[in-house]
Amino acid sequence: MKFPNVSALSDFFDQYSELQILLTLVENDPADYWLVGGCLRNFILNLPQTDIDIASSSDPTLLAKRWAAKTGGNWFWLDEQRHQSRVVIPDRLILDFNPLRAESIEKDQLLRDFTINSLALLVDNSFPESLLLDPLNGVDHLEKKRLKSCSDESFSDDPLRILKGVRHAVTLDLEFENDTWKQLCSTSPLLSRIAGERIRDELKKILASKNVAKGLQLLDESGVLQVILGHPGSQWSSEHLASELTLLNNKLAQFSDFNLPGLESVEQFNAREMILFTELLKEYAPENRSDILHNRLRLSRQLERVVNALSRPSDSALLQSLAVVSEPRQQALLVELLNPFAALKLLYWGVCRDKFDLERLKKLIGSFNTLKFHGRIPDLLNGKQVSAALQNVSPRQIGVYQSRIKLAEINGEIFSATDAEKWLKTKLSFDNEEA
Repeated sequence: MKFPNVSALSDFFDQYSELQILLTLVENDPADYWLVGGCLRNFILNLPQTDIDIASSSDPTLLAKRWAAKTGGNWFWLDEQRHQSRVVIPDRLILDFNPLRAESIEKDQLLRDFTINSLALLVDNSFPESLLLDPLNGVDHLEKKRLKSCSDESFSDDPLRILKGVRHAVTLDLEFENDTWKQLCSTSPLLSRIAGERIRDELKKILASKNVAKGLQLLDESGVLQVILGHPGSQWSSEHLASELTLLNNKLAQFSDFNLPGLESVEQFNAREMILFTELLKEYAPENRSDILHNRLRLSRQLERVVNALSRPSDSALLQSLAVVSEPRQQALLVELLNPFAALKLLYWGVCRDKFDLERLKKLIGSFNTLKFHGRIPDLLNGKQVSAALQNVSPRQIGVYQSRIKLAEINGEIFSATDAEKWLKTKLSFDNEEA
């Protein structure tokens, strides 16, 4: 059959001179090459292309290296033993080159994960008008929004496909075919054999979906969550989590196009994904959470610290002050009290929990970023000034008094360095009387 969306495929190749060079190299190579997998699926659905997969009837490494050299791309191995490699042309293209896993393209297609990814299009002189190879009716399944495995061994051959299937269901709005769903559920324990990094990356993609609530419900119903996170706490309810995630998603939707300093990604998890992941862990309440995060999912200690920080109860009095204070330095000092991860905490506890709106969040972070120096708000009195005012104090005591001055600023007792000096002497006298 003819490819269903030739115009999208043709337009994509026409806009990249690098791909035109690749077509020339392929035409002069004795091996056969096919576009395969998710890229063809995405062309049919008019979805953005993140990378292109190319299969070859022989080892494609030499062609991939030649193409990288001609286009200024970076070539590297994905799996040297299997002759799988990748070429990255910065800010433009990512192409993966793989030899067939069977003696023919038709048999190779039968080894793939889902029928919607089993498509193949020969790159030849008639490309992109080449004949589309669709032995498992993947195009029809796409049209009917059905997700069907390519064989009874799809999940046992590579258990990571269990998570990929859930990801496809939520990102492409598909429904599992009954036998495929049963097969997925029965093989879910096999995920325990998969490296934590691979599980983490797929879980992140599910969290990135707009339909994350559906994704977590599928993971729970299939038994995958227990394989990944262990047994849940006694209060666990997937229905309650779905409700919470839907609520959070709606709150975070207003934030999606707003870039806020201080909300940098951690281990490639953005702010939204970290918040949703935290909510999952809070609701699921697994035992040995640190072991699961670090050893099972291979999360960095930094991301683990973020999750733990967001999981702690919020300071309601502090949040109330943040919601009403108007003076920029007081705002900045209050934000400083939330460090580390102040911006994330403000987003999670403030905006997502209705303590204040997005405009208030912008003002708070704006005040902090305007006044900070080396990541903190400068003291009204430096160490020498505190030492001169108090005499015979240790460096530790100087830091304690500087912190107390900041708290007095927050409480509206101090407004300038002069006020701070007067307050400091009064406070010292009062402390001595108490002693």
